[in-house]
Amino acid sequence: MQQERLQFLFDRYVSREASDAEERELMEMVVAPVNKGLLMNILRTYMHKELPLSIPPDTTEDALLAFIREERKDPPGGVFRMRWWMIAAASIIVLLGTFFLFQSRRPPVTIGHKLAAADLPAGHTGAVLTLGNGKVIQLDDAGNGALAAQGKVTISKSADVVSYQSSGRESGPVVYNTLSTPRGRHMSIILADGTQVWLNAASSIRFPSAFTGGIRHVEVTGEVYFEVAKAFTPDGQRRLPFTVAARNMTVEVLGTHFNVNAYTDEPCVATTLLEGAVKVKKEGQEVGLVPGQQSMLGQDGHLTVNTHVNTAEIMAWKEGYFHFESTTLASALRQFSRWYDVDIVVEGTMPEDRIFAIIKRSNSLATVLKALQTTNTHFKIDGGLTTGTGKKLIISMQ
Repeated sequence: MQQERLQFLFDRYVSREASDAEERELMEMVVAPVNKGLLMNILRTYMHKELPLSIPPDTTEDALLAFIREERKDPPGGVFRMRWWMIAAASIIVLLGTFFLFQSRRPPVTIGHKLAAADLPAGHTGAVLTLGNGKVIQLDDAGNGALAAQGKVTISKSADVVSYQSSGRESGPVVYNTLSTPRGRHMSIILADGTQVWLNAASSIRFPSAFTGGIRHVEVTGEVYFEVAKAFTPDGQRRLPFTVAARNMTVEVLGTHFNVNAYTDEPCVATTLLEGAVKVKKEGQEVGLVPGQQSMLGQDGHLTVNTHVNTAEIMAWKEGYFHFESTTLASALRQFSRWYDVDIVVEGTMPEDRIFAIIKRSNSLATVLKALQTTNTHFKIDGGLTTGTGKKLIISMQ
């Protein structure tokens, strides 16, 4: 009976048909040690459908990892898109606490009861929209429908998307608006030209309510993904370029899909191209990208190009996942800090563990940290209720 229920829930999860209640039930069954053998049998069944080889019972995790890496090799157009069943299987293995690769293997530790007692929920849809006249709209509280009007532009909200719709060409001065996502929030916006933009947590975009003149220009902070609409001059003879400014760097495009990671606490500004072509410029330097490539602006001010990029790892945030491949614990914690709105406090030296994991961002912080308990690192969540301070995730070595 238990195995039949597990199989039913897993099939629903993989087919993306599971309700929220079914997902919660599945995750509760996943973290129960008594179910690990049953789950591994289910995972091996899915893998046998895809892999022309025999998988020993004790190598399911390694075989899945090998298959995922094989799927990444030389994808068409340089863009890697992981199959959904692999993401689902990997996220479940993560919750079993086994789908991790570290620089060194160490005995597992037990995370204290204080971790779950002070759990923090995942981030969610929300942002702050500041209009050109200074009016501030808290989108967390705003209902669906019209929000405001600026000239010939109507601003509206539907679920997690803010839309700017123009009823004609603007003749007045350019009016700039700013959309900002605090920590623990994400949002999407459709600009007046049809360009759609997704903002990760702790990010912002400054943009004109309507694009006029011969260029479309926006400014961003944090991490932002663009799907730029093609636009032409009034006579239809020339495409209008679209430029993005981030930390003294400019990305120039015509119509394309790309991601900009410009967080100030990251070691470089990374621009990753998924479709089309872009030029990245910085003080006399210029590099061109093709799909599957990434430009990196280092702290020394130099632009370089990475020609072998796992775009699935980079774009996982937009799809609702944390995706780590040989990622340092410090880098993973920066993502957790932004998504769970929690400050990171390291007692002693930051552990040098490197992680491989795929985890749904809808999981609570305690659930995510349970998957890291195979390291010698101790985690404690301080919700600030007893100390009167902000929320903290305290990291220490066992």
